[in-house]
Amino acid sequence: MPEERKKRRVKAEEEANPSPPISASTVSTHNRKKLSCQQCRSRKIKCDGNSPCSGCIKAAIQCIPTVNDMRKKRIPVNYVQKLESQINNIRKFITDLRALDTEKQLEKLKDTDLIELVDTEPEAPTSNYPNTPSQDLQDDVEENKVIYGPTSVYDNHIIANSKRPPKRENEVAIINKLNKDPDILKCIQLFFTWQYPDHNMFIFREAFLIDFFDPKPTSIYCSKTLILSICALGSRMSDEERTYRRSKEFYQESKSILLSTLSQPSIASLQSFMVLAFFDICNGSNSSGWMLSGNAMRMGFDIGFQLNPKVWFVKSKESLNPLDVEIRSRIYWGCYMADHFISLVLGRPSILKMADSSIPETADLPDLEWIDDFTYDGFIKKKRGLVKNRSRAVSYIGDPLNQIINLINISDNMLNDIFTKSDLENDQTNEEELDLESRLEKLFEYNAQIQQWKQNLPEDLQWNNDSLASTGENPTYSGIRYYYYILLLCLNRPFVGLESEKLKSDNHLSPLTICLNVIEDLYVSIYRFEQVHGYRRASIFVVYSSILSISIILLTNSNLTQVNQHRDRLQFFMSVLHGCSKTWKLAEKSYNLIKDKLKHRYETGELNERETKSSSSNFTTSDGAPTTSSNSSVSSVPIVRDIPSIKQSPMSSVDSQNFTNTDVLLDDNIDFLGGPPVLMTSDLFNEDWESLFPDYIFHSKN
Repeated sequence: MPEERKKRRVKAEEEANPSPPISASTVSTHNRKKLSCQQCRSRKIKCDGNSPCSGCIKAAIQCIPTVNDMRKKRIPVNYVQKLESQINNIRKFITDLRALDTEKQLEKLKDTDLIELVDTEPEAPTSNYPNTPSQDLQDDVEENKVIYGPTSVYDNHIIANSKRPPKRENEVAIINKLNKDPDILKCIQLFFTWQYPDHNMFIFREAFLIDFFDPKPTSIYCSKTLILSICALGSRMSDEERTYRRSKEFYQESKSILLSTLSQPSIASLQSFMVLAFFDICNGSNSSGWMLSGNAMRMGFDIGFQLNPKVWFVKSKESLNPLDVEIRSRIYWGCYMADHFISLVLGRPSILKMADSSIPETADLPDLEWIDDFTYDGFIKKKRGLVKNRSRAVSYIGDPLNQIINLINISDNMLNDIFTKSDLENDQTNEEELDLESRLEKLFEYNAQIQQWKQNLPEDLQWNNDSLASTGENPTYSGIRYYYYILLLCLNRPFVGLESEKLKSDNHLSPLTICLNVIEDLYVSIYRFEQVHGYRRASIFVVYSSILSISIILLTNSNLTQVNQHRDRLQFFMSVLHGCSKTWKLAEKSYNLIKDKLKHRYETGELNERETKSSSSNFTTSDGAPTTSSNSSVSSVPIVRDIPSIKQSPMSSVDSQNFTNTDVLLDDNIDFLGGPPVLMTSDLFNEDWESLFPDYIFHSKN
């Protein structure tokens, strides 16, 4: 009973004197006191929650309370990325606007929808990430393009997705914006005018331009990534500094998109990988370029680009008309040529093999009537003020590409026979050692085959030293020529100076004579190009030709009889690298490497003048006709004397000093350039290879 009376009394008192309600601010104040102040957080000490807290009072600093620590509210990553994208759009717009003059600034402001640019309505932050059907099916978007062989566990008609949506409409909208961007158009013009066909024959220009200017949801020969990849290379040749600086931006954006869409193979992505691979290789990043080109080949195999859809037993998931078959043929054989070129200059195995393909040879297709702005002929017409010709000319690409493929087949046999061990040599019962003389005999035979290939070219593809002096400025004709010269230099360089006495009777086929004749032809062709266009528009073929020519000259110092001539050639090819340095980083790196190496050898006293014995040497013309050139009483004459022309690269750092030595002799054992032309098997890196080619950098002693 006493307990019940006590409870009734307490209840009556509460009703008589009600306590004030607890306000939201009181709760908020109560909660704030439980949060450590910002000073204690930064000092990582315990806070008592008061304001000011005892820690701040003791330290005599201002106590800053923590109102909200954001631990309960998480911002989604996609929301942050969208805000970052908006900021980047604004910064880019302001940067581009500042680079224009006042009148163009006003025009740009009138033509730009600032609301659309800024996109002031970002998505509201949410903590949930629902899985939409488009996300779930993203990896299957392009699955119907994949080819599976007869041994695969996947059946092609089961994999096919009949409900696959067409190409996203926003991709079409993006391309429609890009084809009106003056910077994009200029970069594409530079690419197709100066770098096409060359090693870029895997792009069919006409098909790309049609899908670029008239994109559709079903377009397959143009994409945002391919456009950006082409612009990455084309912008390297721009005279406008602002466009030139965007090269890396184009490259990074395209590469980022490609690597995020590996599960969606397509022809345009394959081509993008190849273009980015050449971007890296042309700028000296060989490993990255090698990896990207490998991605392109793998993606090509994934979509069956090496197969002839007319005869291949796998059911075609797409209806291809004859034009599509021709375009895909060009893409495959262009990749074939590019793959073998990369393997040649990097000294690595090729990926595409003739036996793996069933797609027919490519053929020339008529040009479009409206693409003069994207051709070298159109550039010349515009330069000369000529009226555009409405006739439908035939592209000068298909037949040269087929002839290059025939040349590649000869070089592949040459590499297998000369630069790898034969079955007999691998046989332990055979006492025959690696014989330099037998390999030289094979080299002479293959040099004869390669020269015969050149003589058998169709009349419209024939060239000689005289025609180089009149047509060397035309990049459309130069691709097949430079490939021929680079191939000869790469394959003959390891044997320069190693000819045996027994084989001197066939001197016009010797490695040294072949290389010297190639150097003379290259001098004529590149000199013609420089006189007409300068070096800013020179292709990467010109850079590789110059590097190899310099290497040959440096390796053959003791064998050169025309000292003054080859000294001039060395300076000429160094000037080529110097002139190409802004366009191609590889040229700058090579130029500085050679210059610094020569400077070091001179300062350490390794390069000293020495007697050069009088000798006579047989030379041949580019057509293979031997001529005799003699030089007597050549004594104490350096290959390179007074080299003021070897100066700082235009893109070099300040630390790269000019090299203007007075008397420099380049010895024949200089080893900083070149190496085995191909790394085909492990047999190359044993004691036999070292004894056969003693002057290379792969020695254990180095």
